[in-house]
Amino acid sequence: MKGIRKKLFISYLSIGMVVLLLFWLTQVVFINRIYEYYKVNQLKSYSEQIVQAINNNNEMLISELIDKSNARVIAITENDIVIAGNNRGHGMRGLGIPEILLRPTNTTRVVKYEHPFLHIEYLSIVRPFLYNGKPAILIMSLPEASINDSVNLFKEVFWWIFALTIVSTLVVSSYMSKKFTRPIQILKNAAHEIASGNLNVKINYKEEDELGELAKSMNTMVKQLSITDKFRKDLIANISHDLKTPLGLIRGYSEMLLDYYGEDKEKREKYLNTVIKETERMSKLVDDVLQLSKLQSGMVEVKEETIDLEKLIFEILDIFEIQILEKNIEVRLENLKVKVVADREMIKRAIINIISNAIASMENGGTLSITAELQDKDVLIKISDTGCGIPEKDLEHIFDRFYKGNKSGTGLGLAIVKEILTLHQSDFGIRSKEGEGTTFYFTLKAGK
Repeated sequence: MKGIRKKLFISYLSIGMVVLLLFWLTQVVFINRIYEYYKVNQLKSYSEQIVQAINNNNEMLISELIDKSNARVIAITENDIVIAGNNRGHGMRGLGIPEILLRPTNTTRVVKYEHPFLHIEYLSIVRPFLYNGKPAILIMSLPEASINDSVNLFKEVFWWIFALTIVSTLVVSSYMSKKFTRPIQILKNAAHEIASGNLNVKINYKEEDELGELAKSMNTMVKQLSITDKFRKDLIANISHDLKTPLGLIRGYSEMLLDYYGEDKEKREKYLNTVIKETERMSKLVDDVLQLSKLQSGMVEVKEETIDLEKLIFEILDIFEIQILEKNIEVRLENLKVKVVADREMIKRAIINIISNAIASMENGGTLSITAELQDKDVLIKISDTGCGIPEKDLEHIFDRFYKGNKSGTGLGLAIVKEILTLHQSDFGIRSKEGEGTTFYFTLKAGK
C-alpha cells in the first residue's frame, strides 16, 4: 500500500478512530453522569405521578408506579405518619436518611447519602407536597450500586462494540481506499500507455463522477491524438510523394540545362518554364498545408466585416480571366448585388478554391454560374459548373485532406474550404452528377 491509497486508508482510519474516541468519552468517561442524570429525571417523573395518585387516593396506581420505579418509596407527613410506600413498617428509620435532609423545603431535592447501619450509598429524590392541606414529603431511593451495575454492563458491551468497530474500520478503510484508488490506477496506467505512444487505449470507467468525467476527457483526448497522428502520418506521406515528383523534375531539367551547350533558346526556355511550374506547384502545396494547419489550430480569429458580394466575385474572376478565355468558359452571374458578413480574406480564399476546381473540371468549355439568394438572415451562394462532375463514390470523401479522386492538385483545396466555412458557422454542401456538372453551395450571414 502506497501513495494516495495509503493516505486514504489513514484518513478513513483516523476518522473512524475519532468517532470511536468521542463514543468512548460519552459512553465510558461520562456514562456514570449520563445514566445518573437519566435515573434522577426518571425518579422525579415517578415522584410527581405518585404524589398525584396519593392526592387522588388511587392505591392501585400508587402500587403500580412504585413497582415500576424499582425504588424504595415512602410518603410521610410532618408528624411521621406514613401515607404510602413499600417501607411502611420501618417508617423513616428504614431509609436511614439524615434528619437534616428532611427539613421542609419548597423544592424537590436530589440527595446522596450513606445508610448509617447498612453502609449502602443511596441516591434519593425528596419531593415536598401537601396532603389534606398539611405538609408531607415523598422520598424515593435507589442504591448507587444498582446504578453502577447498569453502568458496568454498558461498559462491558461497549468494549465489545469498540473491538468490533476497530476491526470493521480497518476492513472498510482498506476496501474504500482500494475502491477509490482503483480508477485512479486505471487512469494512471492509461496515461503511461498514451505517453509511450499507444493511441489505441480506451478507458472503461462508467461511473458518473469526477473521475468518470476525467476518463471521458482522456478518451476524447486519445481520439483527437489519434486523428492528429493520422493527419501527421498522412501529411508526411502525401507531402513526401507530392514533393518527390517536382523535385525530381527540377533536378533533371536543371542538370540538362547545366549539360546543354547549344544555342537552342526555345528548348532552354521550355526547361526553365518546367522548373518554374514545378516550383510553383511545390509552393502551392506548402502554402495549402500551412493554411490548413493554421485553420485547424483553433487559433485563427475570424475578422468579420460587411462585404459587397458582387465586387468580391468580380475581383476573384479577374484572377481566372486567362483560364476562362483559354477554355472558352461562359460565366453567368445572378442576384449578386447583396452584402454578406464574413472574414474577407478567408471567404475569398474559399471561393477561389471552389472556382478553381470548377474551371479545372471543364476541359472543353462550359458554363460557370454564380448565384445568390436571400434566405431570412442568410445569403445562399451557389457556384455551379457544367464540367465532368464527381463520381458518387468520391462525394463522401470530397472534403477529406489529400483526397484527389481522379484529379491532380494538392488535395487540400476543399479541406481548406470546409475549415473556413465551419469557422463561419455556414451550412454548406455539394451536389454533383458525373458527366453533367457540380454545384457547390454555402450560406453566409446577410449584411446591411
